Amino acid sequence: MFGKRGFTAQEMVVLSGGHTLGMARCSSFKGRLTNFDSTHEVDPSLDTQFARTLLKTCSGGDKAEQPFDSSRNSFDNDYFNALQRKAGVLVSDQTLFASPMTRGMVNAYAMNQAMFFFDFQRAYVKMGLMDVKEGSKGEVRNTCRIIN
Repeated sequence: MFGKRGFTAQEMVVLSGGHTLGMARCSSFKGRLTNFDSTHEVDPSLDTQFARTLLKTCSGGDKAEQPFDSSRNSFDNDYFNALQRKAGVLVSDQTLFASPMTRGMVNAYAMNQAMFFFDFQRAYVKMGLMDVKEGSKGEVRNTCRIIN
């Protein structure tokens, strides 16, 4: 999606850092925890202890929520540090560190929070200007997940 809209891999990585705020429901990551593939019970890109944490979260059911990082209410670079520890909640998150194409970007943002803030701001503004709809062509949703 990002590439088709003119976003670079670096912009995709930095925008993924927005996951530093918020949570994921168990239903979106439980496939990593059992019967992952024909040779692995658990996703091998997950830290063993973190996999146990996710299993404990999922014991609360599909709607149970797991923070993306340890500072879920702070906008910071902890998300990237979590990826380095193999503690990415979603496959798409952990892939950013697993892929040689994006690992260096993850490492840079983990090491330099100011750079993350600067690059995030620029990419977020670019995303905000994408496909802006005005007047009767636009819609402000009462609930983000539901079309009015």
